[in-house]
Amino acid sequence: MILRLTSEQLRLLRNESRKTHLIEACALLFGRLNDGEAVVTRVVMMPNVLKSSIRFEANPQTVFKAFEQADRDELQFIGLFHSHPAPAQPSAVDLKYMRLWGEAVWLVLSSSDGNIAAFQMTNGELHEVALKVEAV
Repeated sequence: MILRLTSEQLRLLRNESRKTHLIEACALLFGRLNDGEAVVTRVVMMPNVLKSSIRFEANPQTVFKAFEQADRDELQFIGLFHSHPAPAQPSAVDLKYMRLWGEAVWLVLSSSDGNIAAFQMTNGELHEVALKVEAV
């Protein structure tokens, strides 16, 4: 799997992470799935209602509205983004919830060193997803 983002989308995610700094930032990623590629065309930032540095949760009504709008715009759900003040890899809590989100891609940004990486849980196994950032 390859996850494609634009440099502008990545800038938005980094900026949101800087704004929230010690609180995990989170977002939903929508776009198109084509032959092993997930192309992000929409990033929907979600306030972290937990205001936590180790967990994130979005308001269910906000999530529902984002999915409704994506459905109207014929966009597919690609995955989730979140930041945390640790390396850019899923935490033990993330791994638990990744199993509940099917094959959604999890994009993780380390707010401590700025690294970013993507992961996917497939058949109970964690796989790193290739990340391609395209200039706009």
